[in-house]
Amino acid sequence: MAIFGDYARYYNLLYADKKYDEEADFVLHILATRGCRPVSLLDLGCGTARHALHMSGHGIAVSGADMSATMLAMGEKMLQQEKARPTLPAGSPLPELHLGDARSLRLGRQFDAVTSLFHVMSYQTTEDDAMSLFSTAREHLKSGGLFFFDFWHGPGVLREPPETRLRIMEDAHTRVTRYARPVHRVNDDIVEVHYDIELENKETGTHSHLSEQHDMRYWFLPELRHLAHLSGFMPAGEGAWPEDTPPQANTWNAWMVVRKC
Repeated sequence: MAIFGDYARYYNLLYADKKYDEEADFVLHILATRGCRPVSLLDLGCGTARHALHMSGHGIAVSGADMSATMLAMGEKMLQQEKARPTLPAGSPLPELHLGDARSLRLGRQFDAVTSLFHVMSYQTTEDDAMSLFSTAREHLKSGGLFFFDFWHGPGVLREPPETRLRIMEDAHTRVTRYARPVHRVNDDIVEVHYDIELENKETGTHSHLSEQHDMRYWFLPELRHLAHLSGFMPAGEGAWPEDTPPQANTWNAWMVVRKC
């Protein structure tokens, strides 16, 4: 099954408690402290566009791109709901969404900043994949523009290896039970996350099951700095997500921001 296939339909429910607004504000804060207050921004791997929507509430013209048509359809539905019942400040431009792979997307225009959030970099499991993502970001940045991304931080993953986890979320219609079973490929710096998901339709009482495998690369700061340099960027900051403090040995989630040379 393709990554984010059927799973995408239940993504927003599984992450209903994720603080997209606070995360978007943090990213914009980091960009601002590095001298970038974007008027335009491209979000690579935007998913259902919830980060993009919150950033557009700051008056930013946001474009989002994702390779999952299902997630983009969910995002478009959310944007239509926003049009019908606005929650953002008056005059906020709604994001525009594009179907495309973050490694090869070419929109033919440039932005003040590019973001790639919720571990999109860790879905790039080879150096070639990561450099393709860097290339896409650079192609879409104005001179001196910033590329912000987060990722699984290698020292933290090795210090606290992944474990099997259970997550249960529900709304009025659906109950989702997700088991995440990791297989750690230490020699590849990859964790295979095997998802088994049980779905209960609370209205009919029927059950269904789906499975997916997500391969996640954990990265080390020196290798990302090197790949960014090879791709035409210079370092502009890094930290433990979501703080503007250096990553530590037990930091699982980290961020980096680089500037187009």
